[in-house]
Amino acid sequence: MNSGQIPPRLKRWIFIWTPVIWVVLELVLYPRNRPLSSGFANVMGGFVDKRIASYPAWTLWLATAALVVTEVLELRAHKKSARMASIVLAMAIVVFIWACAQMGFTRFDLFGRGSSYSWLFQTVLVVLAAVLVWSWGAANPERADLLVWNTREIWRIFRANWQGIIGLGILLFFSAMALLAPFLVNHAWLSPDASVTRTAFAPPSFHNYLLWFGSDEQGLSVFAEFVWSSRISLFVGLLATVITTVVGAGAGIFTGYYAGWIGEFGMRITDVFLVLPWLPFAMVLAAAWGQNYAIIVLIIAVTSWAGTARIVRAQSLSVKELAFVERARAIGSSDVHIMRKHILPNVMPLIVANAVLTVAIAVFAETTLSFLGLGDPLNFSWGTMLEHVFDTGATEVPTATAYLLAPGIAVVLVVLACNLIGTAIDEVVDPKLRKREESRGESRFTDAAAAPSGALDLARVGVETGGRGGRGDDGGTADLA
Repeated sequence: MNSGQIPPRLKRWIFIWTPVIWVVLELVLYPRNRPLSSGFANVMGGFVDKRIASYPAWTLWLATAALVVTEVLELRAHKKSARMASIVLAMAIVVFIWACAQMGFTRFDLFGRGSSYSWLFQTVLVVLAAVLVWSWGAANPERADLLVWNTREIWRIFRANWQGIIGLGILLFFSAMALLAPFLVNHAWLSPDASVTRTAFAPPSFHNYLLWFGSDEQGLSVFAEFVWSSRISLFVGLLATVITTVVGAGAGIFTGYYAGWIGEFGMRITDVFLVLPWLPFAMVLAAAWGQNYAIIVLIIAVTSWAGTARIVRAQSLSVKELAFVERARAIGSSDVHIMRKHILPNVMPLIVANAVLTVAIAVFAETTLSFLGLGDPLNFSWGTMLEHVFDTGATEVPTATAYLLAPGIAVVLVVLACNLIGTAIDEVVDPKLRKREESRGESRFTDAAAAPSGALDLARVGVETGGRGGRGDDGGTADLA
């Protein structure tokens, strides 16, 4: 590998983001019983705890299948170097062994989490992913340079939009609070016998951080409940968004590309889910499947993917008629290749913008279901807190105002942040919106003068080209401008 070919900025990204991603993944399932007060050694030991990365075995089997399918498709298309192919194969083998370890090797338990070395498997996968990116940059220096350049331009334009920066700041604040919850508040303070005061609905007090938001009807810390509730609410929202986006985008691209009876049949199925009243439907599913947050995630995904599919299909119908897609068909490219290499990259900006807005919908849906009593009774979420507020009559107690406002304001802020980010991304990916703002003299892009000639089109980021003004691998232009 000739490391000199890799853009220097891409190298820095690899060295910076690899440990960041590793830490975030470790904190997602960091054990609850290792607060900062337990000592430095105990806290560090939490990063190799058996609960770290203890994902259900079925998710690992899906990941294994995805890696194998990707490997086969890339090798058939002769688009992957031997080094990169060996790295992907190594990742598939690691995930396969991890899945077997989660099931205990001797039993077939798709929900098993029996491995004590999940943290090690996860670490190896993160390192292999970094090596894969490094190998890709070495094998495709021009494409790597294009990716770096486009990403810098996207970030430059985004950070010039005050709405996007405010929304991103709010979302990062709550995300950091959720990830660092084990270090901010000891989970033991949520125990029913861990009252911080004997006064029910005690008013907020700044003398004890546990009473910043007062206490609930049992004298428990509202602040502790608020911090740990952020984990559930955001985790459910993000996971439901991932499932919704993957299913909706896949269905939208498929039905948009196959416009005949196959596409129409798929859209009729989509329409069925689209017209269903989501709240009664979600209540029925929650009552039938059980009250836990895994079921809540599936309920939100099942009731939300149709909207994403509709939006992506409309864009796919437009993209598939462009000249470079016709050229790809003319030279004999397969339908899967066209959808993966041409349709998907050109609808990706729309998918990203819609996914951000879906996070807001998912968080609000989880809050609604939990408020109605359909959440997990064994865990706190912002919706569960609001349910307790109304069930205990805290709305009529003047000293319990913070108990009501804290989760309510948090939900509003998260939804607002997602909408602000979605608006900013929409203006970043659509040059017409930026030009309209500038023509009115009300541009929110303070450094618009620094933009390169010709509006940046995000669709160019995902298209595999040979250079900034390059052409697609099938000879068609990769731009939509």
